[in-house]
Amino acid sequence: MWWVGILSPREVDALSFRAVLPGGSCLTVGNLRCWHGPPEPALTVRREEGPGCGLLVVGCCTMRQDDLRDLANRLEPDRPATEVLAEALARLDGSRAIILVRPDEVVATGDLAGQHPVFYTHTTDHGAMMGSHATILADRIGWRLDIPWLAARWLLPGLTNVWWTGTPWRDVRALRPGWALRIRRGGVTTTTPLVRLPRPDRDLVEGGTALRSALVRAVDARIARARRPTVELSGGLDSSTIAVLAAKASAQGLPALTMAFDEVEDAEPAAELATEVPGLCHERLDVPRSALPYSGLDEVPALDEPDECLVTAARERWWMLQVARRGSDLHLTGDGGDAVLMAAPAYLIDLATPRRLPRLWQHVTGWARLRCLSPLALARTAVATRRIGYETALHRTVARLLDPAPEPSDLRELIAWFTPDAATRWATPEARHVAASMIEEHARHHPSSVVPGEWDTGEAIAWLGLNALARSQRLYAQMARSCGVNLHAPYLDDGVVRAAWSVPAWVRTDPERYKPLLAAAVRNLVPGRLLNRCTKGDYTQLAYLGLRENADALTDLLTHSRLGGLGLLDERKVVAELRRAGAGLPIRLGAFDAVIGMELWLRSLDTTAGGHLRAW
Repeated sequence: MWWVGILSPREVDALSFRAVLPGGSCLTVGNLRCWHGPPEPALTVRREEGPGCGLLVVGCCTMRQDDLRDLANRLEPDRPATEVLAEALARLDGSRAIILVRPDEVVATGDLAGQHPVFYTHTTDHGAMMGSHATILADRIGWRLDIPWLAARWLLPGLTNVWWTGTPWRDVRALRPGWALRIRRGGVTTTTPLVRLPRPDRDLVEGGTALRSALVRAVDARIARARRPTVELSGGLDSSTIAVLAAKASAQGLPALTMAFDEVEDAEPAAELATEVPGLCHERLDVPRSALPYSGLDEVPALDEPDECLVTAARERWWMLQVARRGSDLHLTGDGGDAVLMAAPAYLIDLATPRRLPRLWQHVTGWARLRCLSPLALARTAVATRRIGYETALHRTVARLLDPAPEPSDLRELIAWFTPDAATRWATPEARHVAASMIEEHARHHPSSVVPGEWDTGEAIAWLGLNALARSQRLYAQMARSCGVNLHAPYLDDGVVRAAWSVPAWVRTDPERYKPLLAAAVRNLVPGRLLNRCTKGDYTQLAYLGLRENADALTDLLTHSRLGGLGLLDERKVVAELRRAGAGLPIRLGAFDAVIGMELWLRSLDTTAGGHLRAW
């Protein structure tokens, strides 16, 4: 659901918003005018009045209306607005933005994961404007591309701290997850940290109990507000858990849809699971060849920001149309489970202490066995990396960015603070320099990682990975919305995130056990066969098949690219990489997808920006 809030000394023309975003409504709370899109099940604008303030909740809030009203009535008018908002955020579970309106100020925050960020900018009449989509704000202030941000977002996808507060557009900013945006009269804006999560100290039993409660709450609240819910069932632990919970909450037969490929093993486990869960009405949907990755690249939707999901737009469009044709008014997915339930192997850094050395050796031995590596090498890398502080890690990333020498393509490069994307090898020197400048600017102002807790290195890195995933997930939900599907990812709810981050990264991640925290949460709730599955469907073969079948279209796309025109991409190098893939040689698919996703998004601006696009 889109929304825009305006604080302006002059009246704002509502018709201009309706022209850009048809079907919206407008409400006024104090000195805030808020336009928003049509509500959908479990995706609404909820408003309550408290003592001297108004409270708006935009998105999915699992709290009952009576409880929300009670919360608003207890918001003390004499307390600082950020304290009041922090209390509201702690109690308002779900995935949503919260706006507190007082006579002299407005304070807003998004969700913890980053799926519902708050964007903001200033208007020409010295007012301020915020909203759910950066492109909506860019349309109001002028379409000026921010080239350094595009370079950083492309080349440093895991360095979320550096690029999160920016957007593809000059003068349009994004609020960090867990922070508050304060707008005073006259349009003066400030941002401050709002959330401080405790240090993770729960074990799997305590954390699993909290996670189970949060997931049940997230699913039950959504199912209760839908007439015709559907659920995605891939056969993996994440989506299957959501499907089981949804079936228990639904009063009717719940359609459970599986995307099936001959080359991927997911469909069979999904069908077997469905036979053991009362209420699940399983349906296998075979994906046509026309929906292979990299197909239909001339018909991709216009998203709010660039994203790799555009390379599979043909498949996702086909899939969402299948969901829509079944009358779904709410579709649940297991997306986000990996980012919430596990940490990257960088968590091994947290175990490199004298007290935890036995556990470190246990973990590196497990990872070494899985990846055919030396456990001693992994342990040494973890110990050495622990001695590196955040600032030093940033400067080392700059050095690697400016001189992209080949790096080992094994687990050792993941036991690090940051790693530039493999696409760095295809970027121009100009692109690498502007991205490096953004890192250096960030380092001058942030000597430590910007995360909502005093966490170990691996915990902080996992949080930044969650933020990156959630910001991408909102774009996938936007793509689904363009096909008429109301898509929800319960794993990204605040309550689920808080439960997961109450358990240390090295407890919820284990090379010997697949997602131990989720297994502890759903034991005796889901069929036992589900807990014993430790594999996931591998879509790599499909990606290479799509590359070969669409090689000509991809070559045309990259030969005269917008990225090249902006001075960011060395077209010859990436076309050579495409030819390698066509010859049957492996390439860095994730890096290649990032190039294609960025290029397709830039081309979509021909429609979005209406010919008014300017660079820098």
